[in-house]
Amino acid sequence: MSIFTKKKDTIVSKGLQAFANFIINDYGKIIDFAVNSNDKTISLNVLLKGENEDIKITVFNYSIITDDKKTYLKFDSIMTSREWLNILCKKKLSDIYKENKIQIPGYIATPINIIL
Repeated sequence: MSIFTKKKDTIVSKGLQAFANFIINDYGKIIDFAVNSNDKTISLNVLLKGENEDIKITVFNYSIITDDKKTYLKFDSIMTSREWLNILCKKKLSDIYKENKIQIPGYIATPINIIL
């Protein structure tokens, strides 16, 4: 990974962490967020309210796609540090997120398309 790519990933990670913390503020806090554009992974540690330990979440083989003027984060799989959550992801994720993609709100879609 080049120095430029590593630096870009760090900057993107910090910006997305701040945005994601704003979104999940009622539920907890993201204490670490890392994008690796070479490996196409996103790793984050989330400390949920009422929990003593953070949950590690890794999104594998992500891509940003545009379909019908909407932008999505598409991924192959998600792995967590909680066995029950991994089972839930494997059994129900495709029911929750059709085609393993999550719509990105329009106000952040353009910057994400540019930087990722």
